[in-house]
Amino acid sequence: MLTANLRAALVALLLYTPLVTSSPELAAQDHGLSLRSHGQTQNDGFTLKRRRCGRPGPSGQPGRSCVRKSQRKAWDDLTPQQRADYISSTLCLTTTPAKHGVPGAKTLWDELHFVHIVQSAYIHFVGAFLPFHRYFLLAHETLLRKECRYRGPIPYWNEVNDVQTFRNSTVFDPITGFGGDGVPIAGGKAGGCITDGPFANLKLQITANLTVAPDGGYCISRNMSDCLFSGALQENSDACLNAPDFETHRNCLEAKPHIAGHWGVGGTVSTLLSFCGVTQAYTDIDMTMKMSDTLLSPGDPLFYLHHTWLDKLWWEWQSRNLSARLTEISGPNIVLSPPTPPTDGTSGGGGPPPGKATFTFRNETCSPSGGGPGQGHGIGEPLNTAFTDFFGDGGNVTTLGHVLFSHGILPNSTIGEVMNLEGGIACAEYV
Repeated sequence: MLTANLRAALVALLLYTPLVTSSPELAAQDHGLSLRSHGQTQNDGFTLKRRRCGRPGPSGQPGRSCVRKSQRKAWDDLTPQQRADYISSTLCLTTTPAKHGVPGAKTLWDELHFVHIVQSAYIHFVGAFLPFHRYFLLAHETLLRKECRYRGPIPYWNEVNDVQTFRNSTVFDPITGFGGDGVPIAGGKAGGCITDGPFANLKLQITANLTVAPDGGYCISRNMSDCLFSGALQENSDACLNAPDFETHRNCLEAKPHIAGHWGVGGTVSTLLSFCGVTQAYTDIDMTMKMSDTLLSPGDPLFYLHHTWLDKLWWEWQSRNLSARLTEISGPNIVLSPPTPPTDGTSGGGGPPPGKATFTFRNETCSPSGGGPGQGHGIGEPLNTAFTDFFGDGGNVTTLGHVLFSHGILPNSTIGEVMNLEGGIACAEYV
């Protein structure tokens, strides 16, 4: 379930009302959120700009041309200089002052973090999961290029290639990558803050309940699991690529490839990998960021490489029948009741979280405690009509007209505008 603070924040976000939180630092700020309506102007003390979304045509893309495509390339295929440039530009986002009015944010990185945290319950295990994250990746790329002058390819983590040698992946290199596992905590197992790599000293500001973190912020933590990362096996990706329809495909991706990247990298706060031999170490008041937390995971720069990989898989699936799949969207806007998924976590039909997915790797069997990223957030909550009215779907079924927002980092867009990776607002290609 959503915490009381987060539920209140979401209502305020949609109704354009000021939010009062327990944090004096937040309470002193203007909490207007940039849900800029399509062709509407509302004024409740906040500036709302008019902005029309392009109308999706038969191909699912709006009427704009794509002249020069942004390249997306596997991290291992980047040159040493490109890797260094990407790391440097990411560090730039973590130090460049915030400029989009996100409450409590000190940097652009905090603002990106907020965008994901505040609407997490409405972007996981729902129809908008893949389109929203494609849009969110575009917001991240826009900041990299506009604010930090990054000119290289956008990297993805080819996770299939690293299953057998997970801990030796180049993404964990402390010099040329993103640093390794967290320090040992209770029981001598990893799960604490990372202490090597370029992001070891990064402090994040926005907590899961939208307050400002005390004591200057909290760290990135990791708790790596070879067993859980085995969800990235080729056979699992192949199963998703062979899915006959969008609903089956998105449920398949969330069940194993999605869980693999998040829970394989891991981290501990209060949700723990008890099936993989990790015991509880932290409570909700402890300040660490974990990839296995659906709200906080974008605080780890590896989030963006992981989700670019998932987006690549979606685009590969779309490309197998492009004319039909550029307009194929389905699923709910919020999961209204606890699901009863199959034990392999690969089906879904109506969009339930893959709560029973299990993995067996090198004689170890494991399962993400709580069902993986997002389980419990929003499930069983009553339908928030303010949210669904803003989405513009006219109900709890996701459509091409569903509105996506990023608090002004990008203009509001529709799902229809991001369906075509190589056209419309995305204008990208995997090479």
